[in-house]
Amino acid sequence: MRCLGIDYGRRRIGLALSDPTLLIATPLVIIENRGLKKNLLRIMDIVEKNDVGQIVVGLPLHVNGDESEMSREARHFGSMFTALGLPVAFVDERYTSVEAESIIGDDPRSKSLVDKVAASIILQMYLDERRKSLNESKNH
Repeated sequence: MRCLGIDYGRRRIGLALSDPTLLIATPLVIIENRGLKKNLLRIMDIVEKNDVGQIVVGLPLHVNGDESEMSREARHFGSMFTALGLPVAFVDERYTSVEAESIIGDDPRSKSLVDKVAASIILQMYLDERRKSLNESKNH
């Protein structure tokens, strides 16, 4: 089973996919946000084709850690996957877009990559934390 990372946005949704060993996150695709039903159908198609067993949604928090209106939207979006029977984890995504932009650089043609690179950063943070927790539980 793989994990699918989601950088939810009102205009675009960035997606990233883990490898089967759950070690590496790779940017996958950006989809235009065309409404909940169309988004879910498109993402569930990706889930089925890629044997995804875990959804990881970025949670856009304020700098002080408080939730924002976008956090609530991201939580609602994630809850739709829970309703479809998939486990969903939320990851603090503060500064991931800034990190993605620094990775991509200043090329205007590359700006469209930000959302899926941000999704891969979100997913990689989840995978790294998951691996760390598994290692700690083995050592106790």
